[in-house]
Amino acid sequence: MNSFNFSRHFLPEQGIWLFHMETPKFKTNSLKCILPLPLDFEKASANALLPFVLYRGSEDFPKSIDLIRKLEDLFGTDLSVDVRKRGEWQLIDFSLETVNSDFLPDNNDVLPEAIKILSGILFKPLFQNGGFSGNYVDGEKRTLEEEIINLKNNKMEYALERCYQEMCQGEPFSVFRYGSQEKIRELTPEGLYEHYKRVRQKAPIIVFFVGDLPLDTVKKWMVEFFPSREEVYEIKKNGLEIAPRPEKIVVEKDSISQGKLNIGYRTGINRRDPDFPALLVANGLLGSFPHSRLFRTVREEYGLAYYIFSRVESTKGLLTVSAGIDADQFEETVDIIEKEWNKIIRGKINQQEFEFTQKALCSQLKISEDNAFDLMGIELINALNSFGELREEMMRKIKEVKPVDVARVLSRVKRDTIYFLEPNEEEN
Repeated sequence: MNSFNFSRHFLPEQGIWLFHMETPKFKTNSLKCILPLPLDFEKASANALLPFVLYRGSEDFPKSIDLIRKLEDLFGTDLSVDVRKRGEWQLIDFSLETVNSDFLPDNNDVLPEAIKILSGILFKPLFQNGGFSGNYVDGEKRTLEEEIINLKNNKMEYALERCYQEMCQGEPFSVFRYGSQEKIRELTPEGLYEHYKRVRQKAPIIVFFVGDLPLDTVKKWMVEFFPSREEVYEIKKNGLEIAPRPEKIVVEKDSISQGKLNIGYRTGINRRDPDFPALLVANGLLGSFPHSRLFRTVREEYGLAYYIFSRVESTKGLLTVSAGIDADQFEETVDIIEKEWNKIIRGKINQQEFEFTQKALCSQLKISEDNAFDLMGIELINALNSFGELREEMMRKIKEVKPVDVARVLSRVKRDTIYFLEPNEEEN
């Protein structure tokens, strides 16, 4: 079975959406457990801290070293946690990977034991003195604060995050995936545990499985190891539209030698929109690839940018152009980007760059077949967008896009915010 598409199943008692792909392609069985939580300034820091504290200790494995040793005993099973952001969702992410039983002595299947461990981390946490372990909470709070501080050191990502914050003021999307230092410092072991009890009971769970095991087997383990829950909320759509408002330019200074330009656009399009494949092609023509228009003009022809690219946030419906430039080239760079944008709208697209873009987008989707977690990542975005097209269907639609579709889509897109992080000349 090599279609590389997931079958989708709902387990109502557990509140679990199970996405299953049976394939002999990989030597491992891979499983990802996602808890999608609505982005909220007041709760984001607690949501971000939670998985790292849960991972530190459970009833079955009170110390991290106990868990590490157990995973090693299960032939080097890998279990990791993370927090991500997609649209206006904050995603608590547990990833699990075990060796396929065909490659183990006596066909020893370690996956059920690994799933049981994962369930224990989620639903049987270490409880001390009315809350989580104070030492674990304090340690993970320090680590999370350091992650927020480190964002400022990555100037490219920091500038993009600041662009999103300015662009989406008052919207959940403006919240950073780890919350804020101020809110992290307010968290207590008792308060975090009370928050955990609400998440445990109400958050939907999305489970992805890729491996050489039939659906009935994986479903049986989900029912066996994950508890029944009530009052699980639905996965709701993200907000796209906002009231029209004037463009704004935000300029900030920092101790950098190279300016960071980010231009944010509202597309009004996400994966549920029939125009989404055309938006992907438009973004590819504009700035996703080495052959894209902005790379060839702004960087190679005019020599204005150290780097330049565009990207689509397909759940929130945003498009951004990012560039590293000298401070005195700000206006010229913005002007050239706008001219190239308008050329595409007027249909000034040659056949070769158009076909290159379609092939490159389809190649990206095809390459995902080589990595189980890449396959899960694509399906996760579909799940958060009311279960969009399967990969083969998306590739077909990309191939059907015409230049007139690209022009129509880009004409819908509205420039919202220009953010520029410029060098502080006095410090330099």
